[in-house]
Amino acid sequence: MKTLKILAAGLLCLPLAVSSQPPAPTKPAMPSGHPPIGGSSARAAPSPWSEFADYTLTVKVPPKGEAGTWKYRTFANPGDMVVEFDAPGTKGRSKGTIMLVGGQGIAVKGLALEPGFEVDPLDVAIVNLKVLTRLLDTALPAGPAALKGKQAVDRRESSSPIEAFTPSATARFVAPWALKGSVERVDASTVSFRLELEAPGGEKPGERARWTFAGTASGTQMGRVLEDATNLAGWTAYTLAPPKSDKSKAHTALRFGATRLAGPHATLKDLRAELAKAP
Repeated sequence: MKTLKILAAGLLCLPLAVSSQPPAPTKPAMPSGHPPIGGSSARAAPSPWSEFADYTLTVKVPPKGEAGTWKYRTFANPGDMVVEFDAPGTKGRSKGTIMLVGGQGIAVKGLALEPGFEVDPLDVAIVNLKVLTRLLDTALPAGPAALKGKQAVDRRESSSPIEAFTPSATARFVAPWALKGSVERVDASTVSFRLELEAPGGEKPGERARWTFAGTASGTQMGRVLEDATNLAGWTAYTLAPPKSDKSKAHTALRFGATRLAGPHATLKDLRAELAKAP
């Protein structure tokens, strides 16, 4: 598979490209110690661009400019996140809402997850947001506090790639790459951005491709909690864990998977209680 196709799949569609990662704990699959949108690993300091409460992100990928949109709600606990999305999938558009709960489980509404690939929509969402924070770090290294008005972006890198990953998926843009666009202060708590990343990619040697990241970031995670009283009627819940090996499958197994919980769970408090008992 060519680099361009891997990146396009990783940023919009299913399944994600999987690459080798450092050893990770077996439980939970996405521990709260691994910030979903913070640093590139659990040991890295989080980016100041990862501290907003809400993000709306539209990503366009080459070669046809297909686009997907994600709306994120983040919380003081980095293991909690809610994402609404509308993006190209393997069979038409993929739409729904997915909730990451304490890094130990997920709850899904509005879509049916493909068996064996249940974590893919969450992986796509988190990798996209991590790529965005890398780009904003590059555009304005001093962070959002230093942004006044509208600032043009024109950055280039000849050696270091842009990488973002979860414990089970990776997106990588190799150098040399160029980043252009703008970041603008909308009000005291909101910024908008439109960034175009050009990097090697395509069917032919030396070919380059462009990805566009546009949207807004607002609010603060400080003190924000995913309430235990959240109603889970109509949601389907899963616990996150390494999947069991199935030698009959031809595809490469993901390092992490999900197991559906019987439920029902009336509230998020009920789901958290069951996840706490999971082996």
